Amino acid sequence: MSAELALLVLRLLAGLSLAGFLLLLFFIIWRSLKASERQLRLARAAEARLARERPARDGTKEYSEGIALQQLTTIGRSANNFIVVSDDFASDEHARIIFEQGQWWLEDRASQNGTRLNRENIQGKAILKDGDEIGIGQDRFIVQLPLDLARHEQ
Repeated sequence: MSAELALLVLRLLAGLSLAGFLLLLFFIIWRSLKASERQLRLARAAEARLARERPARDGTKEYSEGIALQQLTTIGRSANNFIVVSDDFASDEHARIIFEQGQWWLEDRASQNGTRLNRENIQGKAILKDGDEIGIGQDRFIVQLPLDLARHEQ
């Protein structure tokens, strides 16, 4: 092998090593940006709330101040739930609200009387949108999503 050929091979190996290093660096930066975006989305999602609807004495409806949703919010009659419902038609572990795949989901937990979303019984999981009404027993909750998530859902 001549010196010129050996030098050419070394140059090609150095170029390939540099290209590989740059691709690896690009991949690391891209993953870091994706993780930051995911964290920001989770932080924005934490602003989602549920307002509890209560009938007023004059027959109109009143709403409680919104209850901030957690990434996993459980609803039911048991005191172990994040939102406790004092209703004989609610199960101990009635439903849960989960933030995953960039959106909020409502899931019935095989409750005796079912979980309603906009007055329809759901089976399994359903995507929540801003303004949706969740019915558990006699209780009603209104979903309040942050503006950017509400726009994303439409």
